[in-house]
Amino acid sequence: MYGKSYQSKYEGSMVGAGFNVFAVWDYCITKNRGGIIELNPKLVAFVLAGGGKEAEEKVAEAIEFLATPDPGSRSKLEDGRRLVREGEFQYRMVNWAAYEGIRSIEGLREYNRQKQAEYRAKEREKKRLRMLRKGKPLRLEEDLIRRVESGEITQEQADAIAAETRELPPKDDLPEGLQ
Repeated sequence: MYGKSYQSKYEGSMVGAGFNVFAVWDYCITKNRGGIIELNPKLVAFVLAGGGKEAEEKVAEAIEFLATPDPGSRSKLEDGRRLVREGEFQYRMVNWAAYEGIRSIEGLREYNRQKQAEYRAKEREKKRLRMLRKGKPLRLEEDLIRRVESGEITQEQADAIAAETRELPPKDDLPEGLQ
């Protein structure tokens, strides 16, 4: 599995906690399921350091550090704890949902592209409605005139198309400022 790791963890109140704390925290980030993590110190010590009593003790200390209140933490949830014990080896990651909700760069770019397209479409519609209110010809009408003159469509076809686009929506449906 994978998880989202943010650079802010290296600049916050965990600074100076030791590499074992960061290793265990990264283990939690990558192995959790919906913010719940199984942390058996013996197993985690084996995975991170090849096992041994000393490694197991360091992992247990790291877990304890992550489960202890931290008044310097940016997050005040659960008194700044990063982990909350819920069972023998089961822990809940306090801020998992908040960090999981942060969009990836690609997702954020796609979201911004979509919102910009929606904004431009809305602006085009507002401009079209302003032109209709002022009685000015629309680009479509100018295009229809050109197509009739070139013989591409008949005048009746052009009139039908223009009638569809000239219809104004009810005043209640107009964007603000155009009512």
